[in-house]
Amino acid sequence: MAIFVRSSKSRYMEGIRMHLFLGFFVRLIFIAYGAHHDRINVLKYTDVDYHVFTDAAREVMEGNSPFERHTYRYTPFLAWMMIPNVAFHFLYGKFLFSLLDCVAAKIMYQILLLEGHMKSTALQCSFLWLYNPLVIGVSTRGSAESLMAVLVLHTLFLMKSRYVFLAGLMYGTSVHFKLYPIIYSIPLYLSLTSDANSNSLIKRLMPNKAKMKLVLGAAFSFFGLTILGFILYGEQYIEEGFLYHLTRTDTRHNFSVYFYLLYLSADYHIMGINFAIFGPQMLLLVILGFKFGNRLDLPFAVFTQTVIFVTFNKVVTSQYFLWYLQLLPIIAPKVAISKMKACVLTVFWVAAQASWLLPAYLLEFHSINAFVPLWLEGIAFFCCNVGILMALLSGYTMLPIVQHHNTRKNR
Repeated sequence: MAIFVRSSKSRYMEGIRMHLFLGFFVRLIFIAYGAHHDRINVLKYTDVDYHVFTDAAREVMEGNSPFERHTYRYTPFLAWMMIPNVAFHFLYGKFLFSLLDCVAAKIMYQILLLEGHMKSTALQCSFLWLYNPLVIGVSTRGSAESLMAVLVLHTLFLMKSRYVFLAGLMYGTSVHFKLYPIIYSIPLYLSLTSDANSNSLIKRLMPNKAKMKLVLGAAFSFFGLTILGFILYGEQYIEEGFLYHLTRTDTRHNFSVYFYLLYLSADYHIMGINFAIFGPQMLLLVILGFKFGNRLDLPFAVFTQTVIFVTFNKVVTSQYFLWYLQLLPIIAPKVAISKMKACVLTVFWVAAQASWLLPAYLLEFHSINAFVPLWLEGIAFFCCNVGILMALLSGYTMLPIVQHHNTRKNR
């Protein structure tokens, strides 16, 4: 399985290779700064989760379960990937995540070229990820979100390249590593409808050879990895790696518009509150999945679903923003908004986060009761995200569906 389009690999990579090296070099500078910062400051640059990954890897090296490390609630194979953190050097994982950042940018570039965009357009759009300060900061602090970016983007690349079974394998792997890509199942499935012009719901849902390949590939990789994890670590893996995320209610302060509600209701166990929160989110995910669930609009379907999932989620942290930022470059050329409007929307988005951080800082580091201001800032950030999504939806050019006779069959 190759990430590249082999027939034109050198031509495709000619324009971006230098920027991939430069992007990785910038990340190396941040990694070096982070190591220095952690030595001399009480407030650390390195993400707490990075220490969790490393401790879990140490448990694996000692022949134990990675879930013996308290708060490790990820796939056990991530701990295996972090073993060099313990065996060789603590910074290994940061180098790996930074490298995966660059791989993600390369896949974005290739997807845009496959869609017929000019090299200059594909290159500029990839910069939205490669030189994004938030992306650089998250990866060099030790978050594993770049791994998810590669898995999700590679799934879309393989779908665009019509390697359907391989796309299914990659998709199932992404869902195994983190559950959230399960929301993409509707548009991925519908994008393989034979009669792309059909408005019949029954025809769109009917299985065909390509759809079955996608489903079988996804099932094989997801259940294969999950069963292997269960064989190795038993019920502890299912409890910590899966069930925890399905029932999680985080009452600590976060960007979610629901955080204060969940905080106040934590001791009352109100029946149906999780369903009431999940209902609007699920409804919008299904609507967008069916609206844009076709071959040409698949990236936009996945992007809009991710924005809705994050914005309406009951827990929202900074890492979650990367889930839709990794998809923004591949839909940007199809969104007809001016550069001025794009800059204004970006400034609003950054400002909404910055204004949230002040009461969050007062609450966490000075123990000042700032719950109400924090809640109000969460509402403002929620409205900001909804407004930006509406602007992108109104500016998106939904391409007409036509039958595409490709000489290359669905693989």
